[in-house]
Amino acid sequence: MRAVRLAATVATTALLLAGATACGSKGGSDSKAAGDSKGAADSVAAGLSADPKAALAASALVMQKAGNGKVAMTSPDPSSPGGSGTADWKDPGKVAVDVSSDMGGKKLKIRVIGADAYVGGDDATAATLQGKHWVKVPASEEMGGAFVVMGQMVNPVAQLTIAAASGKLSKVGEESVDGVQTTHLRAVEETATLVAGMTSLTAEQRQSVQKTLEQDGKTLTIDFWLNGKQELVKYQEFGDTNGESKAVTIKYSDLGSATKVEAPAAGDLGTQADLLKLFG
Repeated sequence: MRAVRLAATVATTALLLAGATACGSKGGSDSKAAGDSKGAADSVAAGLSADPKAALAASALVMQKAGNGKVAMTSPDPSSPGGSGTADWKDPGKVAVDVSSDMGGKKLKIRVIGADAYVGGDDATAATLQGKHWVKVPASEEMGGAFVVMGQMVNPVAQLTIAAASGKLSKVGEESVDGVQTTHLRAVEETATLVAGMTSLTAEQRQSVQKTLEQDGKTLTIDFWLNGKQELVKYQEFGDTNGESKAVTIKYSDLGSATKVEAPAAGDLGTQADLLKLFG
């Protein structure tokens, strides 16, 4: 899950070469879990006794039904800036993500809708873009492609489905995540297998993702934390080369309640040359 690092690294490198540079369901499941801890604990215990493959497959269905939610990505690696915002995965071929992140020392916004990627900023940033807030980055370009990949890789349905089908699965135990009792499941799989399952990506994008993931190792360990409703609360991935200390984590929350991610208005788009200004 080095999607954030991939996007940030590609963006920064491209500009330098150019001359510059998941805790509850809708309505607050946290409060419900707190108000009915015994019921949640019983559900989690049942999940622990279930087959991990069945549990992951069931969670994929639950997350597909939710369709969207808030996401928060974190990484201990300074070169892998995190980000937070919303994601919509109802349509696996047109996953949408709208997050704020720190890239190259700049706090910027990244918005992805299917194969369309945009980078933008706030009103202060717009002052350097002649009043525009966004720049569209074609998916055919390396940076745009990296952002599109990021959008695909935060799709929880894809990650759960691939792990259920191809991973070597085990139950780790019952754990609390942000006060919510969860079942912790683990999948160990080959990087190539994970990437091959990302059928929404083009062959070129899958090759790029595999190359990036293999920097962490040819074998990946992927952890899933499911709450009593089989919702994915937390996702973590690390490779056999770098180990768990370099793991990237994504948390999902407010499932089903995220607002629709809309493309920026055409009149609010700057030019490709403005990308240099965003990172300047």
